[in-house]
Amino acid sequence: MKLNMMLLLAIATPVIASPPSLSVFTHSQVLTDFELDSMKGKYTNSGQDYYFGLQMQTQFIQDNGVQQQVGMQIELSQVDNQPSINITISDPTAVDSQNGFQLDSLGQSAGLQQRIQIAGSENLAVNELDMAQGRLIPLLQGTNIAVGTTLVSQSGHTTYSANANALGYQIALGTSNVSQGINYQDGNGQLVQSIFIDGLNQGVINQSTIRYDGMPVGPIQSNILGRQISDLTSLGF
Repeated sequence: MKLNMMLLLAIATPVIASPPSLSVFTHSQVLTDFELDSMKGKYTNSGQDYYFGLQMQTQFIQDNGVQQQVGMQIELSQVDNQPSINITISDPTAVDSQNGFQLDSLGQSAGLQQRIQIAGSENLAVNELDMAQGRLIPLLQGTNIAVGTTLVSQSGHTTYSANANALGYQIALGTSNVSQGINYQDGNGQLVQSIFIDGLNQGVINQSTIRYDGMPVGPIQSNILGRQISDLTSLGF
């Protein structure tokens, strides 16, 4: 009987676990406020420098050999801890216009939309997008335009828009139409590259280049595009 009681006591007595080893933290590093803020989807203002740029260029060759080149560049950066936007176009002779345009999203709410429609033969149509870390090269003969304005080229073929409903440009030559720009609606933004060609022996190349810089931490880079859209919204877009 005594032996049985001793066995029961031995089984019922809990084993005291040893404390966990903290050796895994031997080479750990303390996260900075900059990194901690990035995890919460925010960015700090303590000397942080960031940059986001979109450059759009189009080459349009008509059937008679006449070429039309159009360019527009949007750069978003931080100046005195506040977001600042700089918009330039490669057309120093463009004048004010009251005739804007709409970028048709065809029901798509976000992301990249590339469209090509061709009626005819012997035509060329290309939509290209390149995105990488870095900064844009200034546009050749770039001219600054103000947010909220609409301009038209002297030929009347190209309309530039820096408005909330359309940030980009549209080219209309004959029965053909080309556009590039940012379409913003219902809290979502998308980049639209659209080509419509009606006729023979025409060529259109749309090129959009995105560059971002100033945030070396990996998790921050993954969210940088969303932040720039938020800053565009605060500026009225």
